[in-house]
Amino acid sequence: MRKLKKILNYTLCLVLSIILFTSCADSKDFVIDGKEVTIEPYGWFDLDAKNDSIEYEINVGNVVWSIILSETIVVPIILTGDQLYEPKTKK
Repeated sequence: MRKLKKILNYTLCLVLSIILFTSCADSKDFVIDGKEVTIEPYGWFDLDAKNDSIEYEINVGNVVWSIILSETIVVPIILTGDQLYEPKTKK
């Protein structure tokens, strides 16, 4: 029984670590003023990174993961703070 608990704990830690380093938000390339620019997702950590000429939408995947892993407290903060909105189209 003790060995099973250790295996489950290590597995949970591994899964949470993988989730912390991945997200569902993608950056996109747009042509702005004749130059190709890569627009990155942003969250409430970096509200200044928002580009006014781009339409953004909420990243549903990160919100769902934040709800599922809300007990961890750290995962929702990282997922929504760093990549809550992803670029969709040019205005």
